[in-house]
This record gives sequence, C-alpha cells and structure tokens, in this order.
Amino acid sequence: MNSYGFPSLLQYSRLNTSIADTKAKAETARIEVVTGRIADLAAELGGSVGDAQLLRKAISDVELMGASAQRALGRAQIAQVALSRSTEGVEVTGTNLLSAIGRNDEQSIGIAATQAELQLDAAISSFNTRYEGRSLFSGDATNTLGLADKETLLTDIRAIFAAAPDAATREAQLDTYFNDPAGGFETNIYLGGDGNAPRTEISDGELVEYSAKANEQPVKDLLRSLSTLVIADESDAWPDREDALTKAGAGMIAASEDMVEVRARVGAAEERMVSAVSRLEAEATALGATYNERTARDPYEAASMLQQLESQLEASYLVTSRISQLSFVNYVR
Repeated sequence: MNSYGFPSLLQYSRLNTSIADTKAKAETARIEVVTGRIADLAAELGGSVGDAQLLRKAISDVELMGASAQRALGRAQIAQVALSRSTEGVEVTGTNLLSAIGRNDEQSIGIAATQAELQLDAAISSFNTRYEGRSLFSGDATNTLGLADKETLLTDIRAIFAAAPDAATREAQLDTYFNDPAGGFETNIYLGGDGNAPRTEISDGELVEYSAKANEQPVKDLLRSLSTLVIADESDAWPDREDALTKAGAGMIAASEDMVEVRARVGAAEERMVSAVSRLEAEATALGATYNERTARDPYEAASMLQQLESQLEASYLVTSRISQLSFVNYVR
C-alpha cells in the first residue's frame, strides 16, 4: 500500500500560504536585482529609514530646482539669440543712410529704407519669440505676443507723418506715441503685461530675473527709427523729410548700441544660471551617492536570494502537484 496519508484541507492551505509568501519574497528580490536598491527600506533600515527618506526628499528638491533653473537658462539663451537678431545689420544700415543723405543719393536712401523694413520685420518677430509656450518679451503676460504686427505700427507712423504740418510737430507726436504711457505704442503695439516675468529661484532664497520686455526704451527707440525711415522714404512731400531721415539714421545707430546694454543684462543673469545649474547638478550627484550608499542592495546578494527563492518555489509547486493528484483510489491502492 502507498505510504502517503490522505491530505487534509489544513495542510493544503498552509502550503498555499507558504507559496504565496515565497512568491512575494521572490518578487521583492527581482525588484532589487533590477533596481539595485533595497525594496523595503523600513524593514531593512529600521530606525534609519527616516534619514534615507530625508535624503530622498533633498535629492528631489534639488532636482526640481535644477530643472527650473535649466528651463530658465534655456529661455535666457533663446532671448539672447532674439535680441541679437533684432539689431542685426541695423547699425550698418543707419551708417549707410547717413552717408547717402550726405551725398544726396536717393537710390541709396531707398535701398536703406528697404533694408530697414526687412529689419523691422525681423525685430518684431524677434520680440515675439516664444519658448516652451511662453512669450519671452511680454513681461508677466507670458501667454500673449510682445508686439502687434509691422503693418499696424507703420500705419500709425504714416498717420503721424501725414497729419504733422512741420518737423517739430511730427517729432513731438512721435515722442508722445513712443514714450508716453498713454501713447499709441503702449495702447496699439505693445501687447504684453505691465510687470516683469516671474523670477526663477536658483538656490534657497536666491532669485534671478532674466527677462527683457518689448516696451523697454531701447526697443522703442529701435522700432521708432526703423519705422520712421520706412515712412520718410515713401514721399518727398513730408515736411523736412531730410531731417526725419537723418534722425532715423542716427537713432538706428544709437538704438543698436543701447540694445547691447539689454543683452548684457540678460547675459549676466544667464551666467548666474549656468553656475547655478552646475552647482545643483553637483549637489544632486553628491546627495545621490550618499543615498545609494544607504539604500543600495548588493547585486550578487540579491541574485543569490532570488535564485534560492525560485528553487523553493519550484519545490513547493512540485509538492502541491503531488498532493493534488492524490485520491481515495490512490490512497487505498
């Protein structure tokens, strides 16, 4: 007669419980083999688990700040490119214009005006630059463009030229349009917000402001000079047209120089952010190394444990299979 005893429900249940427990431990071991890290920190580290959790939070905080600084650095870098593009060739055009006026060379004046219109297009496009869905020159209204289109500006300047009886009136009206807070530039052309873009925190309590706005004085002077040249070239009938052309040429040169100061301001903030990103990356690396020392699982130990548990599972499944095949007929055979 077979020596097996008839299995009881209790024995079968205990075996299943043991298998479930072994499976759970095997899954934990698999996770540790893959991640190289202790799966159950509380059970493994005991009272030191709090220190590990604080380290993990510190790493997360540094990584978040680093990511924020990296995004801000990207915005500053793109803003620098846009600022450079906004004045590209403008100083040369202004110099050529003044030379052409001195020679009374209408053809060269016309060429300068054509170049100025192209540069006006490029400048407005530059100040409407967006990065990661944010307008870079709209101040705190980051969801709107910085400036209206070129034709809107030229239409307004053309109306000023047409209405002014003399050069003094025209210049006074241009001053009001571009420099008065209630003037046409602020109401019709600048579309951004009154405040500056939000500052970025690059370390605990250290905030950096990196933005420029499309209604800053150098920007307005640049757009004024370019648009004035374009409109002044349209008609010989404007009062004292030569004076308007001369002021436009001199203004283009001066505005190009003033824009260098804006670029320098953004560049200074950019340098601070480059340093902050490097510092935060180094800090995250150091914290990560400490965290790994405390929470790492030896890969050979984890693999050995997994192999042992899998062997136990195979043995348990074999026993279960044999038990499940027992019957009263087998028992009495």
